[in-house]
Amino acid sequence: MDATFEPGTMLLERYRLGPVIARGGMSVIHEGHDLQADRPVAVKVLPDALDSPRTRQRFLREARLATQVRHPNVVVSYDAGVLRGRPFLVMEKLVGRTLFHALRDDGPPSIEEARRILAEMLAGVGAAHACGVVHRDLKPSNVLLVQGGCVKVIDFGLSKDLAPGKGHDITRPHEALGTPSYMSPEQVLVEEVDERTDVYGVGVVAYETLTGRRAFPKMEGPASEVFKVILEDVPPRPSSIRPGIPPAIDAMVMKAIEKRPEDRFQSTQEMLAACGY
Repeated sequence: MDATFEPGTMLLERYRLGPVIARGGMSVIHEGHDLQADRPVAVKVLPDALDSPRTRQRFLREARLATQVRHPNVVVSYDAGVLRGRPFLVMEKLVGRTLFHALRDDGPPSIEEARRILAEMLAGVGAAHACGVVHRDLKPSNVLLVQGGCVKVIDFGLSKDLAPGKGHDITRPHEALGTPSYMSPEQVLVEEVDERTDVYGVGVVAYETLTGRRAFPKMEGPASEVFKVILEDVPPRPSSIRPGIPPAIDAMVMKAIEKRPEDRFQSTQEMLAACGY
């Protein structure tokens, strides 16, 4: 464990750090306690192995953008800071499992439950858009099914601020960021992203939630072959995999994952209406 963040360490003279409870590709999550509010928290920390000026800048940008968004369907970020050169983000502590784990363990939910999950996801993503924040990395592992039923969008590590004068990106020229199976064509082409990029992300998650299969499962091999799949392949309609999916839901998913942004829903609100909410 990083000696800088041993259990018992105090952050901002308010948050007492506890043990590590999760590890991800880009962060370590500690249990913690907010002494002022007397509540449990989760503390996301950039690990030693990934610490560099660029990753630190990206982490701090995530912290800044995440604290701007307040909505029941977005994980609450309370605070952020830097201790001895290491950035951290203090978030609400939630009990649940990701949509990725739910699909892996239980398979796709009922169609009505899938609609509910997608509607709450769209509400959370729409709230981020209202704050000028595009997520850019929507996938089942970034959707948390909280114990009790609420859906929370998490991990704004690749998010982008669309506010005038604040849209500067840390991405290097010609660098495509995202998770291949869930990346939009414009991300592959390193073109400008906007709300429609997240509409695509929700659409790909919707496809997997309804069918239990990824829309674009074959994502191995040279980058050129992977990107060709994203730019050219069209998956079969969800109802061809799972009979019984209503035509309106079928059409909603296929419209959301159109290759050209102008052919998709132009906002999460439009997609939410097509979802029947």
